[in-house]
Amino acid sequence: MPLATTTSSHRRQSNRTRQTDANGHRTQATTPSPDLDEENYYQLLGVRSSSSAAEITSAYRRAMKRSHPDRVHPDRRAAAEELAKLLNRAYSTLANPITRQTYDRTARAQEMQDQLMRRYVGGLGGPGIGGADPFAQALRREMSPAERADQRRADRSAMLSLLLVFVVVTAVVITLIVLWAVVSLLLSLIF
Repeated sequence: MPLATTTSSHRRQSNRTRQTDANGHRTQATTPSPDLDEENYYQLLGVRSSSSAAEITSAYRRAMKRSHPDRVHPDRRAAAEELAKLLNRAYSTLANPITRQTYDRTARAQEMQDQLMRRYVGGLGGPGIGGADPFAQALRREMSPAERADQRRADRSAMLSLLLVFVVVTAVVITLIVLWAVVSLLLSLIF
């Protein structure tokens, strides 16, 4: 068996959960593992996260009618097939209460992590990596004079802190170099 097939079959087996049917017999159902790097399943279906199962089913059917691969132009069929796969994955995840609960938990944890990263890492990334959004400026309101003054004070304070750290590190390095020179001079005089 090729390695890729073994890996994918192992992945399918690891995503299985035990459930019972109406007769009380144990069955195995696969639960798709949510990939949160893709679009949010709720946004994909166009529903709120508090929507009922009926609303999710209705939204799924509407979305599939709009984008079914058999109903689009042949040159757009590949994109429609990918969208249909995403819609199917979103529906299969959100229609099952157990997988929906798992997805919601994972999505909340991911959102909290993203908020923390934006807050503490902020603009350190490049374009597309969580850095500055080029369109965000148009969405921001203009700062008031008091806010601009606070911003200038914060910028000045940050610059002074950086300058102070640079001076201290430079002084420590120069001191170490001088001490090393003095110690080596003393050792050369003694020996």
